[in-house]
Amino acid sequence: MSADERTPVLIVGAGPVGLATAYVLGRHGIRSIVCDQYDGINPHPRAHVVNTRSMELLRSWGIYDGIIEDAVDLNCGLSFVWKHTVAGEEFGRIDLADSPPEHVARRLGASPVTIGSCAQDRVQQRLLDAVYEQGMATVRFGTRVAGVEDLGASVAVAVEICGETERLSADYVVAAEGAAGSIRHGLGIEVEGIPEFGRQINVYFHADLSEWADKDPALLFWVLNTACPGVIIRMGGNRWTFNFGFDPARETVADYTPARCVELIRSAVGAPDLEVDVRTIGTWILGASTARQYRKGRIFLAGDAAHQFPPTGGLGMNTGLVDADNLGWKLAAVIQEWAAEDLLDTYESERRPVAVANAQSSIDNAVKLAGSGIGIGSNTLEVAARLESSDPAIAAAERMRLGASVPEQRPHFDHLELEIGYVYGASDETKPSDDPITVAVPGGRLPHGWVTRNGVRMSILDLIIPGFTLLAGRDGAAWADAWARVAAGVPSQALVVGRDFMFEGPELCGIPDTGAVLVRPDGHIAWRSAKLSATAAVELATALRTACGAAEFAS
Repeated sequence: MSADERTPVLIVGAGPVGLATAYVLGRHGIRSIVCDQYDGINPHPRAHVVNTRSMELLRSWGIYDGIIEDAVDLNCGLSFVWKHTVAGEEFGRIDLADSPPEHVARRLGASPVTIGSCAQDRVQQRLLDAVYEQGMATVRFGTRVAGVEDLGASVAVAVEICGETERLSADYVVAAEGAAGSIRHGLGIEVEGIPEFGRQINVYFHADLSEWADKDPALLFWVLNTACPGVIIRMGGNRWTFNFGFDPARETVADYTPARCVELIRSAVGAPDLEVDVRTIGTWILGASTARQYRKGRIFLAGDAAHQFPPTGGLGMNTGLVDADNLGWKLAAVIQEWAAEDLLDTYESERRPVAVANAQSSIDNAVKLAGSGIGIGSNTLEVAARLESSDPAIAAAERMRLGASVPEQRPHFDHLELEIGYVYGASDETKPSDDPITVAVPGGRLPHGWVTRNGVRMSILDLIIPGFTLLAGRDGAAWADAWARVAAGVPSQALVVGRDFMFEGPELCGIPDTGAVLVRPDGHIAWRSAKLSATAAVELATALRTACGAAEFAS
């Protein structure tokens, strides 16, 4: 590595967010270097929920099939059960397949994919393989970024490899190094949110639980007993994690030796002779923080470096993957000079409100679980004690209370609006009247619908390219002609219903036959018009300028 080596983008961290950023940049023809201080992928599964929007992105990146191959079977991913032990008495259950028919239809009709459960290490490996195959990024494990300095026209990056320090130069740096990284702190960027309100041990282990798990194909087993309350999560095959609370004021992670964790897992399963192979032991911090700034000069924060949520809701990795998609195309547009530098400011103005909303949802889930005593919280042991009470009346009353409390946790596991319904630039005062999940709304994601192109049935999302896409209704060919005149120099295409593809429905995502929508490279709506205008070229030129260099959306 030479002292004067320069790269358009240097990414700190080869986790899912860092690798996704590299892949998105590569789709747009931008090379990058990814530096990670560790020697390879962290084998600890950590996150496992891959929500609908993340699945759509992974599908557009060509690795959806691999994720499905690695994921927990869908029949196991829709059920969550509360039990005394995995082998013991059941207290309550949430099965998403039992949702009201209209709710199921809305979710299934909203996207070509659905939410899944795939361990983070497997997601990370699939992304790494895709980055290698793409060949646009260099991934350097065992390379610690020791410092970054914004020089105005570039960023100087000091890296340490095997104890030796070398220097790189980058046009931009993306810090995707996780919550424990040092770059955000070094930049003086503060965070806001709520302070830590609890800690959990997270044990990754291998064990054959088929005797019980095959009979009960649940994804999560919430265990409620006085010996070891916590949650056992299915990671696929014989891979599992066990999460439970601990008090850092009284003990440390080091107190939870593999041998101790084996006994706790046996108690949670209800099988004293179970063979357990503890692989790794980590921690969760229950708290929420969001960086006050996502950008400082030429340095950007993404993923957990920008926001950290409680694990309740599975929003952390998912929020970070969309960060990568949003930031990646904008960096590419500026580097390739078909967008203004100001476009980079919209990364924060668009993604930070989403992170704040997701943080609040995660906190609400945690508080709701703690308040009910059926998950995490200081009163969980009290609830377990009442369940185990020798007084039949106390035990029966607690079971009845639990039976009523469990269904109230459904939004924790099924919140489509958070997954794909957010609208960039919207506030409580400007919230669109249309449903952004089904109707094209400026700032919202392009709604899914089935189309046919060249005899192949696909989602309309599959029409999006690493550039702008104008979609016009059946009588909107004039929009396409106008777009060809104004989009010179910008990666783009124009498609007309009936000419270039067939849309299965009366209107194009709620747009009449003479209307059109302009879709950004990340699949969000930059502009829409319900009818053809005599000044089509002027409107489109204004919309394109806005989408390539201003925070506001054209409407």
